Amino acid sequence: MDIVKYDQVMVIDDLFTCEEILYMDTYFTHFDGWQLIFDDSPDDNLSTYSLGRVIDHPNYGEFDYFCINHAFLRAGIPIPAFHRVVYNAFRFGDSPAIHCDGEEIDALSFLVYTNRAWIPEWGGETVFMMGDRITDTVIPKPGRIVIFPGLVPHGGRAPTKHCPYAARYSAVFQFCPGQEEVVEAHAKGQEKNRRSFPYEPK
Repeated sequence: MDIVKYDQVMVIDDLFTCEEILYMDTYFTHFDGWQLIFDDSPDDNLSTYSLGRVIDHPNYGEFDYFCINHAFLRAGIPIPAFHRVVYNAFRFGDSPAIHCDGEEIDALSFLVYTNRAWIPEWGGETVFMMGDRITDTVIPKPGRIVIFPGLVPHGGRAPTKHCPYAARYSAVFQFCPGQEEVVEAHAKGQEKNRRSFPYEPK
């Protein structure tokens, strides 16, 4: 395991095994619950919508609990009681907006990149902002985890035309105090994530 502290984020590599990364890649490649979602930014419009899925507690599935109860614990750091996980599938041509995940100072996000392979030429990086400047840029290395305060403005970038995959996949586990009522209300209108992990394609 390798931990690197950037200006506003912490990056953890080699937390997942190679086999687990393949499991994640298969899970997201075959995920059948994609919806059109946006990043809850003031600049949101039809051009900022992209494929994603919001899964609120207590509707987590096997993959979500695997990350929370097993993989994240390997880092040896405190794990918050996440309120939701957001799946993203950014495709060539998408224009995700800069946004914040939380509203309170103690909000915290764990971002997991789930493609089985990635190189910088394929784009898909996540940028983190402070005012009008980018402080951190993180490449979506397979199995990489990025931990950052929910109040930090950030945004994913779409993959380039050179990317051989259908999308740049990720999962963002969000601890967002102050949003409990909103999360609970949204959860009641959503189905439980019943997809198996590891997923075995038929």
